[in-house]
Amino acid sequence: MKLLSLSVRDFRNIRKLECEPASGVNLFWGANAQGKTNLLEAVYYLVTGRSFRTRLDREVLPWESGPDVYSTIRGSVQTPQSTYEIVVAVGKSQKRVTCNGKTLFSLGLLWGKMNAVLFTPDDLDIVQGPPGNRRRFLDMEGSQMNPSYLYHLQRYNQILRQRNALLKSCIDEERLGDSLGVWDEQILEPAVEIHIFRDRFLRQISGIAGEIYSGIAESSEHLSLSYQNFLDTEDPDLNRPVREELYRKILRQSRAEDLYRGTTTNGPHRDDFRVDINGKDARTFASQGQQRSSIIALRMAEIELMREYTGHTPLLLLDDLASELDEERRRHFLSLLDPGLQTFITGTDADTLRGALPVQKTFHIRSGSIVSS
Repeated sequence: MKLLSLSVRDFRNIRKLECEPASGVNLFWGANAQGKTNLLEAVYYLVTGRSFRTRLDREVLPWESGPDVYSTIRGSVQTPQSTYEIVVAVGKSQKRVTCNGKTLFSLGLLWGKMNAVLFTPDDLDIVQGPPGNRRRFLDMEGSQMNPSYLYHLQRYNQILRQRNALLKSCIDEERLGDSLGVWDEQILEPAVEIHIFRDRFLRQISGIAGEIYSGIAESSEHLSLSYQNFLDTEDPDLNRPVREELYRKILRQSRAEDLYRGTTTNGPHRDDFRVDINGKDARTFASQGQQRSSIIALRMAEIELMREYTGHTPLLLLDDLASELDEERRRHFLSLLDPGLQTFITGTDADTLRGALPVQKTFHIRSGSIVSS
């Protein structure tokens, strides 16, 4: 999978930018606040239809934009089977996404057209932050790797909202009658499908990331991931009916608490996973250097798994890697990169990065424009 061309208009500080990236490593360099991260954000819109920096699309519009201004990102994507032209146009009140000229009325139809692994300074929050950050990691990767995961996730969230609305509207369990039972039966299937994918994915990425981490750390340290899930089971061989029955019992047993709190207290929306180094929680016991190494291992393992799940090699987006990692970890990380992997890397020191990477194309970014290449 390759991004053949990129065109960005009126996106944050980028007024007009066009480039034809190389199939290997592309370096975008310049001083801080010149638009390098904005460019990676624009590429990410082609992958997900969303930003990795904000939940509000209107924030990507240039400052003091008029009501008719749209941020527009256009990319030509080549896969072994076909070529896509993806266009994402973001306005103050709406967003339009097309693929080969056809409107995609759901972002779910965009996911999988183009895949990418993103590495940013904020990735440390996957280890350090609250469970929601780790669930988001699972959902972003699952949605790119498996279209059915995205379908079940959307369906689960829709049913969850309905169930929660019903819980908030009732004052006692008797008045719920059979209504809550109807929603309970509907939520079982998507919840279990989410559980099955997350369980398998975490087992797979734990093994791959563990090997990569050992190489980065150059020590006897061992990294592993453990799934802290709503079914409270570690048995990978449970079939779907058994998992559904487990969740049915959990919902029934927690009904009184759900009613008291006015929300569903058990389900995939409460899942988490733990990153362990030598059996200890990295969030609490690991140094920041160990935590950064674990993130590197996770992202590199993600590339391998994405290839396995989709049959395509994803793009790699690396934002400000040089400032985020010390020299030794940066050297180990860069040594793991496949030169044939289309990579977009940003930084302020072009010479250092060119010396460490087989850069094919270099783009100098200044005030949201490419001033030289």
